[in-house]
Amino acid sequence: MKNKKMKEYTTPRINEILIELEQGIAAGSATAISPDASNQVQNEWTIETDDSRVIPW
Repeated sequence: MKNKKMKEYTTPRINEILIELEQGIAAGSATAISPDASNQVQNEWTIETDDSRVIPW
């Protein structure tokens, strides 16, 4: 039987890195503007009255 060199045991470890973001990862990277039926882009939202419905949870 051949002599085998014993390897030194190293204990497993877990590293943690905390990253704080000012915005979400993709929140500020792009703007999606969808055209209407006549292929025109609406630049402003129409402001309607408040929606006061009761929504069951």
